[in-house]
Amino acid sequence: MAISSPGLGSGLDVTGIVSQLMAVERQPLLRLGQKEARVQAAISAYGSLKGALSTLQSSLSSLKQGATYQATNASASDQDVLKVSSNTEAVASSYSVTINRLAQPHKLGSAEFDATATFGGGVDDKLTLTAGEESFTLDLSAAMTLGEIQQAINADDNGTGITAGLITGDSGHQTLVLTSGKSGNDDRVQLSFGGALGPDTFGFSMLNRGADDQLLAAESELDASLSVDGVTVTRGSNSITDVVDGLTLNLQATGHASVSISKNTAVARSAVQGFVNAYNTLKGQFSTLTANGASSSLMRGIESQLRGVLNNGLSGLGSYAYLSELGVTTNADTGKLQLDSGMLTSALEENPNSVSGFFSDEADGFAVRMEGLLEGFVRSGGTIDSIVGGANSRIGSLGRNRESLERRLEGIEQRYLKQFGALDTLMASMSTTSEYLTSQLDMLSNLVSRNNN
Repeated sequence: MAISSPGLGSGLDVTGIVSQLMAVERQPLLRLGQKEARVQAAISAYGSLKGALSTLQSSLSSLKQGATYQATNASASDQDVLKVSSNTEAVASSYSVTINRLAQPHKLGSAEFDATATFGGGVDDKLTLTAGEESFTLDLSAAMTLGEIQQAINADDNGTGITAGLITGDSGHQTLVLTSGKSGNDDRVQLSFGGALGPDTFGFSMLNRGADDQLLAAESELDASLSVDGVTVTRGSNSITDVVDGLTLNLQATGHASVSISKNTAVARSAVQGFVNAYNTLKGQFSTLTANGASSSLMRGIESQLRGVLNNGLSGLGSYAYLSELGVTTNADTGKLQLDSGMLTSALEENPNSVSGFFSDEADGFAVRMEGLLEGFVRSGGTIDSIVGGANSRIGSLGRNRESLERRLEGIEQRYLKQFGALDTLMASMSTTSEYLTSQLDMLSNLVSRNNN
């Protein structure tokens, strides 16, 4: 006798029984999932570790540069007149700067002409524009209006930097304006003509004016004019880098300003503080990363090697051999680094070359040693990548084991359902037989009872 629904014939909760049995059978699968979760957590922890080590490595970038310890700072008393900046070649000093004239890009304006007036038309007619060492020749063998000449000058193949503008005045006539792409006399607009054309054809004249709004008297006045501590300086640009070594003067307006150059120890302090901060961030993550599955032995090994670089003395690089001499010490309670900014500043002011040598020496400096250690951990295919690769392999193996176990569990569940289905059918059959026998015995009992009466 077939039973269409498990348990219907016998009253057994076949589905519930099989479900409970399968819960026991699935324990190995749950353990696999837990193991996989632990490995995934470890992979994530190693990723965080590599990120923290990479951040520490990045913090060494400024420490490796000798310029970090030779930085200077320049300031001007009147920013509206003069803005300044300095580099490592500048020395601490002061200057008095008087700006008499700013450099200008040369401007030439033609005479006024009707918009329909044309120029050229002769076989050899041409106009050549020159600025510095670059020239551009405009073929005027076919006559052009000022508007057409403007468009031709502003074409992409004009490499002189000279641009053309067109101004229409109250008279309705047009003026062609040529402007150099650079300031100063050396890059002024120079014109030459061919064929029947000549200087009188366009009537160009200089449009540049000085601070007094008067036309400049000569093209040489296109250059900036200033004095530095009484020394006359003339340059074609308003950004001047060749007057005082390491000092850039950006002229803003005529007037006077005092310039001061001083050592800028803040750059080096910021670089050292950046390293200290990155190290302390890494140090604070060690216990968390270990708790999340990263190898405790690896953590101890990294810490030990870092301490080795931090505490080992360096020789032959100057007046300083230990980080502690530059204000970087280890807190006895937390194991983290701390910086005495005053101590570092004093060292930078008294002996910047020795501080630079300690940190940035290309062969044996602190930054090079620390970077070499960190590179072994963070480089592609390095220690951490190898560990993560092994962990990913375990994830793959666990996944394959899980798939195999899931297939086996499906077979077990089907077997349980089949077995309990057969039991259900058997018990249903036995129940039917029992009911039949009971009915027959009742009938026999009734028959005997009637015969006795």
